[in-house]
Amino acid sequence: MKEIKFQAIGGYNLLKQSETTDKYKTEIVLIEKYKKAATKLSYFSHCLIFTKQEERLMCYGVRINDVNEKTGEIIVEGSKISGDIIDIKAYFPCEERITEELSSRYNKEQRSVIIPFKNQEIGKYMYINKKSVIHVEESNNQIGHEMASALENIHQGDYLRILWWFHKHNKKELRNICMVTPPYENAPRSGVFATRSPVRPNPIASTVVKVKSVDKYNHFIEVCGFDGFENTRILQIMSYSSVPIFNNVKVPDWVEHWTNHKIFEETNLDNRIENMTNQKEVAAKHVFIQELEPSNLELNQAGSNEIVIKNASINNLKNISLKIPKEKITVITGVSGSGKSSLAFDTIYYESRKQFMDLIASSVYTFNNLNDSKVEKITGLQPAIAIDQRNLVMNPRSTVGSVSKAGEYLKLLFATIGRRICPYCHEVVPENNVCSKCKAIFFALTPSLFSQNNPDYMCPACKGLGKEMQIDVNLIVEEPNKSILDGASTWWGNLRKHRENPNANWMKGEVLALAEDMNEDLEVPFKELTDDFKKQLFYGSNGREVTLDYVNSNGRKGIITRPVEGAVNIMYRLLKSKNGDKSIKYLEHYLIKKTCSSCNGERLKEEGRLVYVGNKRYPEVVSMNIDNLRDWCHTTYNSLDNVEREKTKSIFIKLLYNLKKIQQVGLGYLSLNRSIPTLSGGEARRLKLSAQFGSGLSNILYIMDEPSKGLHPRDYLMLIRTIEELKKLNNTIIIVEHKKDFIEAGDYLVEIGPEAGKYGGQLIRAEEIRKEGKDNINNVIETHHHKNNLISHRYDLYLQPIDKSVDKDRLLRLTCASTNNLKNIDINIPLSKMICVVGVSGSGKSSLISQTLYPAIQKELNKKTESQGEYKGIECVSNIREVHFVSQSAIGKTSRSNPATYSGVFDLIRDFYSDLDEARKNKLTKEHFSFNSKKGQCPKCKGLGRTVVPMHFMPDISTTCTECKGKKYIGKVLQVKYKGYSIADLLDMEIREVKEIFEDQKNIYTILDMLDKIGVSYIKLGQSATTLSGGEAQRIKLARNLCSGKAKDVLYILDEPTAGLHDKDVKKLLLILKELTNYRATVIVIEHNPIFIKEADYIIEMGPEGGERGGYIVDEGWLNN
Repeated sequence: MKEIKFQAIGGYNLLKQSETTDKYKTEIVLIEKYKKAATKLSYFSHCLIFTKQEERLMCYGVRINDVNEKTGEIIVEGSKISGDIIDIKAYFPCEERITEELSSRYNKEQRSVIIPFKNQEIGKYMYINKKSVIHVEESNNQIGHEMASALENIHQGDYLRILWWFHKHNKKELRNICMVTPPYENAPRSGVFATRSPVRPNPIASTVVKVKSVDKYNHFIEVCGFDGFENTRILQIMSYSSVPIFNNVKVPDWVEHWTNHKIFEETNLDNRIENMTNQKEVAAKHVFIQELEPSNLELNQAGSNEIVIKNASINNLKNISLKIPKEKITVITGVSGSGKSSLAFDTIYYESRKQFMDLIASSVYTFNNLNDSKVEKITGLQPAIAIDQRNLVMNPRSTVGSVSKAGEYLKLLFATIGRRICPYCHEVVPENNVCSKCKAIFFALTPSLFSQNNPDYMCPACKGLGKEMQIDVNLIVEEPNKSILDGASTWWGNLRKHRENPNANWMKGEVLALAEDMNEDLEVPFKELTDDFKKQLFYGSNGREVTLDYVNSNGRKGIITRPVEGAVNIMYRLLKSKNGDKSIKYLEHYLIKKTCSSCNGERLKEEGRLVYVGNKRYPEVVSMNIDNLRDWCHTTYNSLDNVEREKTKSIFIKLLYNLKKIQQVGLGYLSLNRSIPTLSGGEARRLKLSAQFGSGLSNILYIMDEPSKGLHPRDYLMLIRTIEELKKLNNTIIIVEHKKDFIEAGDYLVEIGPEAGKYGGQLIRAEEIRKEGKDNINNVIETHHHKNNLISHRYDLYLQPIDKSVDKDRLLRLTCASTNNLKNIDINIPLSKMICVVGVSGSGKSSLISQTLYPAIQKELNKKTESQGEYKGIECVSNIREVHFVSQSAIGKTSRSNPATYSGVFDLIRDFYSDLDEARKNKLTKEHFSFNSKKGQCPKCKGLGRTVVPMHFMPDISTTCTECKGKKYIGKVLQVKYKGYSIADLLDMEIREVKEIFEDQKNIYTILDMLDKIGVSYIKLGQSATTLSGGEAQRIKLARNLCSGKAKDVLYILDEPTAGLHDKDVKKLLLILKELTNYRATVIVIEHNPIFIKEADYIIEMGPEGGERGGYIVDEGWLNN
């Protein structure tokens, strides 16, 4: 038990006793250094006087008659004061009074001091099993039976006054502070005695609590209404009636809207901490020490429980100031382009990184030249981790196991207790690593043996990818309705021309020679040629020789006699040559990825594939889904002997820990060897999140950009609970989000708006999220989770199956699709309609549309695709002229790419500027108006507008170019202006502003207008493509496609186009897509947004679960609203 030491704040004189009452007038005289602490106390009608007597503390409620702020003299009227004055606190009814009705019924006979202060704390406040408890502790001054006896006087329903100690503010420098600025709206700078501040000469506090239960044997009092922090030191317990209850109370106008009595909300500790935030940090943020200039004390204490942002103005932010509570979930919302990311990432995250680098970097240049985040001040920041919309690196060598690190522990497990099989004679290899049968010698088992990325152990055929490029015979002949002479295949080209003017080119000559040998008519369409001829044409004559006798136009003769090699064999020969990479580029039109024929997709050499733990080989275990792999780990460990358990226990623990992290984000259906590029966007994002959720870090600031992106509403609860687990580790979470479920799950809401671009950037509101919303969120999402998965049930929709009356020529049909987890499903796609494909994450949406339907259509249109899905057939493709897959991948890989260059409007603008009189006069061409051309770009920054300082092991620093001032161009280019704007000015303007400038230039206006309609008008025309979100990039791609003006018989496939969009912007996008269908375009959308779903013409729902339990069509049909 710690001894509490008080310091004197002044003396007092009893003036006289009132003639009509038993009250005394008392003059209090503050000592010199605390005179200013009474500033603004006269604005209150009453105050509390705290004194210390020999073995107890006293609290007197008195009326204030006069305050002289200059002399520090205060005259009060009330009970006779005794003891040494240790504190004065303004009387706030919202803290000191219960309702009048309760006050009138309260037992006035109760003993005033129940458990007294005897120069040391009597206990502490605790939070146990979600209950607020005061634990009264024994000490030398307070023995057990005295405690028990005192607790006899406390009953359920009693109201008590608790005196306690702000132990966190018991610091010499804080106890000398006199003036603070209260964190209430419009509150002026005040003396500490006129505030609730924890910063005061003696950091004592008083609060009224309600008793819920008493455990007199263990000395616990369960209460509600306590305003302190966990482990707060309790000084004394008094009855509520020990202090007079004032009814006619005056308070200053800046707090007069507060309640006139205390409200007892039985909230959890997190809510109480949030409610106490202001008390804890008043001095931390607003103190002013007269004797000193602002010191490190102010900086270190600032915003201890809040992130305080002052005048943030980057991008479109309008000098906004706000406070974000720590250890809470704060949701930032607003329309697209309103400034949410500017606040979350460009201000808060960037400033956190900058402050961290300031600490660790020794270079003065680093300190002074970090990119400006354009904020006057931010205090209270923690080390920050940004989880943005950028996907994982789409390297096919990257797998779920490598990203999650679980794969490394699995390799270590097999290297530790693996049982090796000889790849030559298939006998068990003993521990000495020498095969007892064939005497082959092996190196000791190491984790590298199981690495498909290690050149020594990867499969040599597929280079560890599990897939190899194979010739697809079906791609060789693109137009089978043509004759082979007239160009049925680009591989042989125009054979008619070659036949008329032959030469020694055997690749083409063998076709003519084979046809003559087999008496085949090459004038007929290719599809009518005999099967035997086609077989030998592709795969060779199996050694049988044929003869080509030719005479060319120059009269040169020749006879070639040799076997037919066949197109497929020629292509494979070229692929295996020294110029294999060049050959792949030449032959890519005929290539397709298929499972490696050498390793059967297991990626490793045979030596690595034949290592067992238990009865499972390494490739079999790494191919298990994570749910089954966890079971396998427990079963395997249970079967090991004691020696093997000792070797592997720590490996199993770490492996299972990493597997559990993946399961927590709902990806238990994935396997560790699943390649990252094959994951859907939602799966990749959750895998990225899982690495952070299981890190165990605390006191970290996590900033997340739309974590719901790619998730079915049924998956929200899982992710919300995982985010809440992060919060429980004392982390602060900031989420940029639109989804209602996530907003209601937050603790604090920040809304930026009201519109996008220059019409946004204002702080609309920053407030706590109402308690009832938080209480209901789990129930709401649980209901979604347990309801029937069908979206028709969830959104009260009726789906009508396709009937026989539908025109079959307007019905695209894919049969027996079995890519990944698809279960041989058939789908119907009505043309010239908007089709919405929905389903839980991992249910097979991307496998069906992106990986099967899209490449199948491309193949039918003789267009190249990287890989083909597995299906039986596709019908009615003849009614599709072209297909556009509009993904969320970046529109450019470098900062030089931007909406202007990608959309094509920049070429038109350059043409326009080069045709202006000023440009002609200075002989400036279109090339001069390109910042990528040496003719017009600034020679110092090479057209970037910024110069980059490499920082080697830290992020590079870029600063505005000192020569062009960020304009990117040389001077004479900038002198050419249209309506007062140079081409550099246009690049720095929002798309909607540039549109107004070119309203009389139809070709330029058309593209800008489409960008406006599609919902990206707030983006600057020259904004770097690397700064755009996936959703913004997707919409710019869509705008470019729509500007072609060719909608009829075009199929558009969009993957979650509403990502990052506010509901207002979703409706704008819907209008564009519905207009497309009016022009007989077909739109297929993979989407979860209910607004989108309800506006679709036809719906296909995949499910019912993710992974192996998915891949079925659970419902499909016309939407009948």
